This record gives sequence, structure tokens and C-alpha cells, in this order.
Amino acid sequence: MSDDQPAPPAPDPQAASAAQGPAAPVETPEPEPEPEVEVGITEPEREVMVESEPAVVPEPAPAPAVTPRPVAVPTLGSAPAPGQVPPAVVAPREEHIPPVVDVTLVSVGDKEVEVRLADGRTGVVPRADFTGPLAVPEEGEPLRAAVLVREDPKGRVTLSAAWARKLDAWSAVEKAVAEGTTLHGTVAKEVKGGFVVDVGVRAFLPRSMVGEVDGPLAGLVGTVVEVAVSEVDRPNDRLVVSRRDVQRREQRKAEKSAWAAISVGQRRRGRVVSVQDYGAKVDLDPLRGLVHRSELTWGRMGHPSDVVSVGDEVEVLVLDISRSKRRIGLSLRQAVPHPFDTVEVGEVRAGTVVRVLDYGAFVRLDGTDAEGLAHVTEISALPGQRADQLVVPGEELRVKVLSVDKERNRMALSVLQAAFEA
Repeated sequence: MSDDQPAPPAPDPQAASAAQGPAAPVETPEPEPEPEVEVGITEPEREVMVESEPAVVPEPAPAPAVTPRPVAVPTLGSAPAPGQVPPAVVAPREEHIPPVVDVTLVSVGDKEVEVRLADGRTGVVPRADFTGPLAVPEEGEPLRAAVLVREDPKGRVTLSAAWARKLDAWSAVEKAVAEGTTLHGTVAKEVKGGFVVDVGVRAFLPRSMVGEVDGPLAGLVGTVVEVAVSEVDRPNDRLVVSRRDVQRREQRKAEKSAWAAISVGQRRRGRVVSVQDYGAKVDLDPLRGLVHRSELTWGRMGHPSDVVSVGDEVEVLVLDISRSKRRIGLSLRQAVPHPFDTVEVGEVRAGTVVRVLDYGAFVRLDGTDAEGLAHVTEISALPGQRADQLVVPGEELRVKVLSVDKERNRMALSVLQAAFEA
């Protein structure tokens, strides 16, 4: 098409619609409402005002006063008011009945034991409670029983003797802890790590807390022991006891009394518990002392075991006491008369050679522990001889007592002068 040619006329819409038939109705959308805008306030100013103004919370209206109406509380045995639903009511426990009470046995059956309470009511205890150490008492004898909450079908008070025994036992445990006293119980059995002790409740006695035992540890089963509370946890039903602590406590008490009673110069009976090179230890029950080797005998010895042995019962003399160091010095030889007490100067007596040296021979007088030296010059008048050339150990001689020195424990003897007086 050229630029000089005129454009064709635009089509008539009415004519087109008439040619196509009746037109469908066209739905015209409703105009959206315009947002309300406050007159004289721009949008930024309105946002600032909203942020700056605090929110106002309206105060709640006061609640109308309500006058409480009395509510009737039903009591045990009373009927509810008309139209009222009775609530679930639990009978309160009578305050005058303690958890554990003293009752009197009335009769014993196969499954239950009937008792009478202090207020005259009848109670019942299961027959199964009376087992082991809790034997059934005779009719009319008193009995400790715990009042239970559950009711008996026959309207009797339900009690438990086993539970009362456990409550009383825990009370005894707590009293022992508070007062520092001990408990007595029966060793029930041996378990891993120790023993089970029945003190009214189950207690554990560790092996490390058994203490001293005469014989094997298994011999404790079935015996009654005295124990101290070492650890207690009643909510968890845990109780640990110690027999060793009781022994140590008694030993300290006995030692304190023994230290106060012992004094220098006393004669005491004891038992030899140890023999060493330096002497012997003697048990004075409960104290212990030492007998130095120099105080074992008046005579000569090679080793302390030549004089005493472990287990010997001896009498000793207390020489010195050191309470601060807990030491006691004892003497075995001074507890007996001095051997020289029976010897008189100038007498002639029989003796036995016990030891021979170059310069003389030691002779023990027969019937005594007195030993004296017979110098070589008092054995033979011939000069230049040794004592071992003249006598031998075990040889019997007659000697004359020349001198006695008890302080130095020395005695001089003479074979020659005894021969001249024979």
C-alpha cells in the first residue's frame, strides 16, 4: 500500500454485535473503597504519633461482691442433705492412737492373733508376723503392734507386730546415733564383703569392720555381737555397723583406767607376746610393756629366747612409766629374789661349771641361779696354766664363796680354799 492511498474505515462495534447476535451481560467490578485519611495529617506524621502514644488498657470492672454461703460438711455416719452430692470423705486417723501401741494378746489362731487395745477395742495381728526372733507370746502377755490404715472386714483394728518391731528398731538406731551408744544384734549370715546382722532391722557389717575374732570369721554366724552405728540412711533402709569400733572404744576405756592404776614398783602378771634380740614384750591386758634383755635374768644368756618363749605366763616388776610416750619398762629378774640372797660369804657349796674363759671359770651354785667366777689362781696353785686346761663346762666342783656384790651382780669363788676346808 502506498502512502497516498486512504486508510480503511474503522469497524462499527454495534454492527458487529448485531451480526453476531445478542451480547452477554458484562459484570462491572465495584470500586474499592478509598482508605480513610485523617485531614491535615500526613502519613509520616501519623506513624510517628502511633509509635509515641502509649497503649491505654481499660481498667476491669469491679467484680460484684459475693457472700459465701455456708456449706454443710458431712461427718462420718451422717446422711447428705436433700439434693446434695456427698463428697468422698476419708476417716481421719484418731490422734490418741500412736503408730505403735501396747496391746494384750487375747487368742492365737492359725492365720491371725486377736488382741485388745488399751481403750478396749479389739484388734487383729496376722499370724505370719510371728516368725523368726518374734515368737508368739502367751495369752494375756503384752505385745507391741503398729496400727495400720486398712480396715478389717469384721470392724476390728488391723495391726502389725512385724512393722512395730521395725519401727522400734529404727527408733533404737536413731537413739544410739544421738547418744553415741551401741546396739546388740545376731549375725544372720555371711555375704560378699561382710555379714548381715539383725538388730531389729537388716544391717551390714563390712569385713573390714569385724575387728578381732577368736578363730575363723565364719564362726561369727549365729552369735550375738555388739556393734556401733557407722552409717545410717533410713529413707533407703540402709544401715552399716561396726564391731571394730566397739572393740577400740572398749580398749581405749580399759587403757585409760589401766594407765591410771599402774605405778612404779608394782608386780604384775602378764603373757609374753613377742621375743626379739633386744628383749621381750609382755601383755599386761590391756597395756603392754618391754622387758629389756638386761632385765630378763640374773644369770648370763645368749639370746632372750633362752629365757622366755611366746605364750609364757610371767610375773614382772614395773621399773618405769612414760605415759606421754605410752611406754612401760618391766623387769623379769627383779620380780624374783636375787640369787645371792641365799648365799653367805665363807660357805662351801657344790656347783657346776657353765662357762670357761682364759682367766677363769663361771660356776653356778646347785639349786640356785647364782653364778660366780673362780679365777684361774683359785682353781690351781700351779702357775702358767689356763682355766680351760684345768676344768671343762659341765664339770661339778666344790667351791667356797669368797665375796658377794649384789649391786654389780658379782660373786668370787675358790676351788682351792674349798679343797683345804674339805
